[in-house]
Amino acid sequence: MIPFLTYPFALMAMAALPALAAIYVLRHRFRRRQVSSLMLWQFRVQSKEGGAKVNRLQLPLLFFLELLTLLLLVIAATGPHWKLAQSTRPLIVVLDDSFSLRAISGNTSAQNRARDALQKIYRFQPPPSTRLILAGREPRLLGAPARNWSEVNKLLDQWTCWSPDASLNAAITRASELGKQQANILVLTDHAPTEQKIANARLQWRSFGIPAANVAIVNASRSANGEQDRCLFEIANLSTIAQTATLLVQSGSNTAQRTELSLAPQERQRVVFNIPAATPVLSAELPPDALGEDNRVQLLPPIRRRVRVQVALTNSALTDLVDRTLAATGLRAAISENPQLIIHHSDFSPTNTAWSLRWVIPEKASAFTGPFIIDDSHPLGQGIGLAGTVWAAGALTNSKMCPSSSPETCRSFPPGRTSPAASF
Repeated sequence: MIPFLTYPFALMAMAALPALAAIYVLRHRFRRRQVSSLMLWQFRVQSKEGGAKVNRLQLPLLFFLELLTLLLLVIAATGPHWKLAQSTRPLIVVLDDSFSLRAISGNTSAQNRARDALQKIYRFQPPPSTRLILAGREPRLLGAPARNWSEVNKLLDQWTCWSPDASLNAAITRASELGKQQANILVLTDHAPTEQKIANARLQWRSFGIPAANVAIVNASRSANGEQDRCLFEIANLSTIAQTATLLVQSGSNTAQRTELSLAPQERQRVVFNIPAATPVLSAELPPDALGEDNRVQLLPPIRRRVRVQVALTNSALTDLVDRTLAATGLRAAISENPQLIIHHSDFSPTNTAWSLRWVIPEKASAFTGPFIIDDSHPLGQGIGLAGTVWAAGALTNSKMCPSSSPETCRSFPPGRTSPAASF
């Protein structure tokens, strides 16, 4: 807040006020005497103005005039001023919306401490207008300009602190563009700025975070693996001291996994285990700490889509290999009528609703070790890794990848390039 007095040290001159009062209060007390004549008193008109005894308070009008004069002189020396609302700058507040502000320390969260600090601004000298920018994954402007704390408080209801990240730099850039060098920018967050020194004089960065111990679940997944599901949990120690924690994974009231963890500062550990595919929703939990939002997670059963596959290969050994491979995935349907995928050798055109995998067996095959080209945009190409694979194909391979229903979208590889010798 801008100081109210230009020269506050001038208030020391107010010490003259009690000195003036002492002159009038500490006056000598006279006794009344009856004498025959005053002719012998040469200085009868003069009287002592001071004394060491406290007399009954009899203050003349002159005292109050002198006191008022001294008081006005002191006030004038301090240079008081009061800025009008029209002459102050508007305020743009950047709010960190990451859920780390929900961490509780000292029975209150960093979000509440930041909110109280913002409210104090409006108790003394509020800005003429206030804009709020929410810094989540993408900066977002909240509402219209607010004129008082009541309007600002209503906009703060949208400040929930549930974003996994805060784009503070982008939000500050947006605030600078919005303010056009005429507004003050206030950043409310829980950590110090990346740069040690902020060059912009109109930018104020205020951190309300307090270091606290925190162990978090930073990654969790559950994927189908045949007749079982594979579960992965990644636990991180986000504090600066070593921590111990217990990861408890339950399905209803049954314990599926219990793991004791010992984590060094900033260390991450993974816990991987299998559960039956019929297991319902899993709930994983860590012990309570400063931030409880990252201590719990739920994993739903993965979606198991069964694909109707028809294997129309003429080579019996190759047919057996393909059947065993499809069975290992756990994604092949028990029936093959109305197939969704046809694996074949011939050049026939399958139905419009089925995908076609043509297995080409060249007459003179050569072994290729790569590099291989995979079209990741194709559904059958997703998740395939051919590193370290020896691929038997023709010396000149010109492969195409396309759905049978849209042959015009086929992609061709130039001859001589090593690529999967199959067309989809």
